[in-house]
Amino acid sequence: MNSRQKSVFTGAILGAALGAVGGYLFTRGLDLSREGREQPDELSLKSVPPGEMVKVFIAIMAVLRGIAELGERL
Repeated sequence: MNSRQKSVFTGAILGAALGAVGGYLFTRGLDLSREGREQPDELSLKSVPPGEMVKVFIAIMAVLRGIAELGERL
């Protein structure tokens, strides 16, 4: 396995782990905000305002850009 394959494999594992943690934190935040209210346990993108989705997308792109720049420096 060459260094490129190792980097892709490591990135995939870290991305999956971070995605799982992010999903857990998101649903935990939903559960905490729903305490004391009677609402179904459905998740939908309609509950997330478009402005918040844009903020998350920009933050993800900034992190990816930082990782790419780090790779250029090494």
